[in-house]
Amino acid sequence: MSGTAENTGARAIPGLIATCWTSAGDVAPMRADERSPVPLAERIAAVARTGWAGIGLVHADLVEARDTIGYAELSRMIREAGIGIVEVEFLDNWWTTGAERAAADVVRADLFEAATALGAHHIKAGAGLAEEPLPLAHLADAFRDVADEAAASGILLALEATPFSHLRTTREAVEVVTKSDSPSAGLLIDVWHTYKGRLANDDVWNVVPMERVTAVEINDGTAGIRDTVAGMVDDSSNHRKYCGEGAFDTADFVRRTLDAGYRGAWGVEIISAEHRGRPMAEGLRRAYDTAVSCFPSSHQAG
Repeated sequence: MSGTAENTGARAIPGLIATCWTSAGDVAPMRADERSPVPLAERIAAVARTGWAGIGLVHADLVEARDTIGYAELSRMIREAGIGIVEVEFLDNWWTTGAERAAADVVRADLFEAATALGAHHIKAGAGLAEEPLPLAHLADAFRDVADEAAASGILLALEATPFSHLRTTREAVEVVTKSDSPSAGLLIDVWHTYKGRLANDDVWNVVPMERVTAVEINDGTAGIRDTVAGMVDDSSNHRKYCGEGAFDTADFVRRTLDAGYRGAWGVEIISAEHRGRPMAEGLRRAYDTAVSCFPSSHQAG
């Protein structure tokens, strides 16, 4: 993945992606309606104005755009705003069967269509919600199939472990991805999920093969680790913090990731009641400025 840097004084600013929830306003994952209340033109303009190199869009917003202005117009709006990186989400339920799989396949087709039309770098993927995780062998077989399908369409996948899903830990996501020889089978490494999955910053890049990394995300959060799926989902959706304002030592995570050789763009994923309560443009500026502050002044993004 290619990133860009802008020199500002002694600091080289990396390419930062305003992931979908960071720019969506008062909306959150798993609400009945995940569409942003902010008009797309306003949202895109605000992302560009506050310095971001990329924008993320969720399935509900993509389908609405397709059915109203069309993907060609959406692509034009993004590119003319000077935004060079697009990511789409969220690919889920790829391991299921029956009616659940039929519904998941509709979403998958929508996301593949959007990613192709918008020239997206990758599609973010997850592993649902689970009180009792499925066997890794089953998940690995299913992910191999969806990765092969993505490869046939020239699409990269970025699979993330979440501590409330079938893939509880980064180690498990690595195992699932590395069992596929598809060039589209990649990893998304998010500091929120590594921290809450009890993987220390100094261990992340001993566990994760850099050649399999499609995307990296940063944010910050609380020190506590909840012991229920519902508690973890609440923490993830409502209590994340801006980079450098929580317990994660996000600057240390960034430094170690750079030292490990990562040279791509960085997603900034702020999902919290605090962030949703701010005016959208104000939240974008705060998310951007706090993320930039976590990068060493000597950083040169590749």
